[in-house]
Amino acid sequence: PSELVAGMLLDSLEHQHETTLGPELVGWHAWRKLQLDGLLDRLGFNAAQRVAAAVTVLNRLVEPVSEHGLLNWLPTSSLADLLGEEVYGSDERYYRIGDQLLAAQTAIEAHLQEAVQAHFGLSRTLILYALPNTHFEGVCAANPKAQRGANKQNRRDCPQVVGGVCFDECGFVLGHQTFAGNTREAGTLATMLGALEKRVNAAGHLASAIKPLVIMDAGLATAANRQWLQTAGYRFLVNETRSGRQAYAAAFQEEKQFTLVPGRQGRTQVSVRLLTETRAVDGQPVTERVVLCRSVERREKEAAILSRAETRFLAALKKLAERVKAGRLQRPAAIQQAIGRLRQRHARAARYYDVQHEPAAPTVNYARRATAYAVAQALHGCYVLRTNDAQAPLTGAELWGLYISLATAESGFKALKSDLGLRPNHHQIERRVDAHVFITILAYQLQRFLTYTLETRGDRRQWDTLLLVLRTHCYATLLVPTRDGACYRLRRPGLAEECQREVYRELGLDLRGLPRSKVRLPAGSRDFVVAKKSCR
Repeated sequence: PSELVAGMLLDSLEHQHETTLGPELVGWHAWRKLQLDGLLDRLGFNAAQRVAAAVTVLNRLVEPVSEHGLLNWLPTSSLADLLGEEVYGSDERYYRIGDQLLAAQTAIEAHLQEAVQAHFGLSRTLILYALPNTHFEGVCAANPKAQRGANKQNRRDCPQVVGGVCFDECGFVLGHQTFAGNTREAGTLATMLGALEKRVNAAGHLASAIKPLVIMDAGLATAANRQWLQTAGYRFLVNETRSGRQAYAAAFQEEKQFTLVPGRQGRTQVSVRLLTETRAVDGQPVTERVVLCRSVERREKEAAILSRAETRFLAALKKLAERVKAGRLQRPAAIQQAIGRLRQRHARAARYYDVQHEPAAPTVNYARRATAYAVAQALHGCYVLRTNDAQAPLTGAELWGLYISLATAESGFKALKSDLGLRPNHHQIERRVDAHVFITILAYQLQRFLTYTLETRGDRRQWDTLLLVLRTHCYATLLVPTRDGACYRLRRPGLAEECQREVYRELGLDLRGLPRSKVRLPAGSRDFVVAKKSCR
């Protein structure tokens, strides 16, 4: 017989319907701290729509799936416990809520800018700008923005869209816009900053005596973009293209003119040299400062990349030479085409080699351009930063530190693309594609709110690590039979482990108010529905 304690049959106690709580709980905490429910109420969203909006963004934060897949995910999460049974509905409900959120994009982004600034007291003197892309597993003929373009994942077989995203120096999104997939990166800057200035600066969210410093990587730092920033009154700090460092090859060799960046004990050395230059913009002289940077880590990385590229190029040349020698490729025009294709495919290494077809031999000869190769090796690890902020009393090391903050934006893009399901995009209609991107941006804002809060308390763990820690904190339903034949159904959150309580404490999250329920079932009622919706 089962052991009897205070009328309960302990050996017959069971539990079921365990659902993840930790990730959803911290996401809901961020949603409330950023006062998104109140904003949506003011924007005319009814109670059911506000719940649906929270669910779709929290799903993207915790377990990104499609709107249809969200229905299968819901019974495995504790959102019904946190938000109520209203979370359940059709997939069409979640498609529609994406449309509504997109229609309110301007107001939502402006609210988040203000809420984040007020919560953390940010100065926001920097704008970090770059463009992620999201491709489609299909033709996507109904979306005019879906176009083939440059794709870093080598998915040129798929149409895509690109998103221009402005981050502040702490990694929060200031604004975003979706562009056609064939949009050139450099052509989006004026559009994005112009839109950002209208809807953000007008509200005072980037209030400053001077405009923010715009930090960009080489792909966006075209001469036209720099001139536009100068004319528009923006300060900029940009990385020159690789070819741009050639002009400073002699200056890079003057090692005594470089100073080490302080505060990097135990890390790879970086040294900088500050120069001042004057150039003409619209016929007027403009003073710019140039920071020459030398990085040991970057030098080793570039050398390894070139070495691997050279190895692949030489192996391909060897195969071509063997084909020609064996007579399997004879026509001179075909041989020249093959050489051209190899040069195009292995451009990184091919620029340092002369390749000649010798019909009389017949053979293909190749030799390294020793001088050009030596110059390239000498510039490994070297890069050039340029700023028009010539009056600011910043040292070369300080300017280098500002540029490195661009890694904050890169970290944000990584989160958007990998953790939060930005790609691939399975929608076909333009507004649904844009809504998918916007929901991902909103989920990222919640994620960054959580990780930045932890960073201010010395905890620098990434979101994927936090998910692993928090996922084992769950809700469960306990079935407690009694000696009179009745059974109690108790819905309870589990006791958090110390590693989970530590995260909750750092976030200022109180577990005492978590919902609980108790239902007394009549005698003989052992089979019952635990939740309104069961896993499919």
